[in-house]
Amino acid sequence: MLLLVSVLLILSAKTFATDLRASLANLPIHSQLNPLGKPHGGFVDIVRAIDEVYNEGHISINIYPFARSLNNVVKGKADFHLPLIRLPHIAESSLPYAYVSEPVTQVSFVLYSYSQRAVLNMETPGLYRIATMQGHSHFFPFDVTPLSDIETGIKLVAAQRIDGFIMEQDAVDAYIRQARVSNIRRTLFVTLDSCIVIAKGARGQAVDKIISRALKTLKSTGQLAEINATIHQPYNPWQPADMHW
Repeated sequence: MLLLVSVLLILSAKTFATDLRASLANLPIHSQLNPLGKPHGGFVDIVRAIDEVYNEGHISINIYPFARSLNNVVKGKADFHLPLIRLPHIAESSLPYAYVSEPVTQVSFVLYSYSQRAVLNMETPGLYRIATMQGHSHFFPFDVTPLSDIETGIKLVAAQRIDGFIMEQDAVDAYIRQARVSNIRRTLFVTLDSCIVIAKGARGQAVDKIISRALKTLKSTGQLAEINATIHQPYNPWQPADMHW
């Protein structure tokens, strides 16, 4: 009888160990709670797709403010967090977390500048007044001014009060089209990997293998590309001045 109980406890522990806890940042449209309190959005769909191809356990999904969600992984309260940009100028060894080996997608960051002046030479960014959104200043290996919203960034560029505004293209482009701003030049600044974050150590390494394998499977079937298309688009070289608003 004692032997049977021991075996059942071992099996129960093994089953629990294969279940994963996903912690998602609360991002409008992409990962948030619907009116019924259920997670929905593109990043939620990515986790659910991973869960579908992961046969060794179940993945639960919870949504938190961005900083708390990331900290959940560091504190061992979650097995992985998404999304987070992998920054090539910051060594992973200096971070309190690690990245899953297989990236989820790529994100295009665009430099928005005044259309009637020469193209900014970003090999010497210190010569310019560059801004970005709050929480993104560490994305760049040079000084940038944090702003509270996209509208402010574009208006400052259009009024030539700053030289450039760097931000992920999808949200900024949506504002430019809605406001019909025409005196802005768009230039691709950098394309970065959007990744899933895991804990450092043996547990994180095991989760890395699970998620990387699932992402590769979803990429091979085209399912991940379909979901990513609802979140981030490849760089689009369109120019506001060509729209003739």
